[in-house]
Amino acid sequence: MTSMDPLLKTALLRTLVFFLLTSLGAWLFVLVEHESEDTRKEKYQLLHSLYTSMASKYNMTIEEFNNFSNTANEALSNPKPRWTYLAAFEFVISVVTTIGYGNITPQTPAGQILCVFISLLGIPIALLTLKSIGELTARRLNVMVTKFEKKILKRPEPKRVQTKSAMISVALMAVLMVECAFFVTHLLGWTFIEGLYFWFITFTTIGFGDYVISDIDVPSYNKLTFNISLHQENKDESVDVHIYNILKMLNCLFGLCIVSSVLNSIMACIEEAGRCRPRCLGCCNRNLQDHVNSEQNDIPEQHEMCVEHLQT
Repeated sequence: MTSMDPLLKTALLRTLVFFLLTSLGAWLFVLVEHESEDTRKEKYQLLHSLYTSMASKYNMTIEEFNNFSNTANEALSNPKPRWTYLAAFEFVISVVTTIGYGNITPQTPAGQILCVFISLLGIPIALLTLKSIGELTARRLNVMVTKFEKKILKRPEPKRVQTKSAMISVALMAVLMVECAFFVTHLLGWTFIEGLYFWFITFTTIGFGDYVISDIDVPSYNKLTFNISLHQENKDESVDVHIYNILKMLNCLFGLCIVSSVLNSIMACIEEAGRCRPRCLGCCNRNLQDHVNSEQNDIPEQHEMCVEHLQT
């Protein structure tokens, strides 16, 4: 009976774990995020009551009300960011690192085709860059852990170096995320959980786009005024905003490198644990029996060689 290919066995096991994890995660999100009331129905009822009120006061037809509500919704929604060089640079960073917030996207056919070509070239280069920096950071952590245990703890052969390096990488990532979360909490008025959630989604390149720091530059016109355009132009062109965005991007790239190091350390830790796993007792007994049988088979051959030597 032929044994299963080890690579196929590993792929099947990891696929099973993947589907179990996703299924369990989906069930947990249903428990946490499920709402008993249908918000779409509530919004429709609110819109209907607004139409009833305006129809009674201004004798407005349903078509006129729909046109009015659609125009108001478009006016109150956040305007699209301007394609300045800095905004375009942020967009390219979010594309090649696969974060993809979605707060700014190309609208012209030429821009969409350009995005495809830049992605095909930029994503592999960005992933290789982050992978190299992550591996370099993980290797330096391994060297530091080894030297610390040999010189300070006087251990001749340190064990579980990959596991200890992974723990240090996770601690560094946690410190960085906490600092960044406090920063956006103070700057944007978010809660600490929202800031922590945003930076984790960013550093892991998930990039939902529900929280985006660049929205600080985009106003929401909740009330109509007559002097907002000049104020907004001055705000968009301010030096402070540009410096802030540059620092934000540098911090984002630094966090991506740290998370890449964490992922490399965790994968190396998992592989180290797999190599250190003891074999089953049956495998050990079978290997021992094969070794004994091979030695027993060698005895007659050695005896025959000795007899032939004596006869000569």
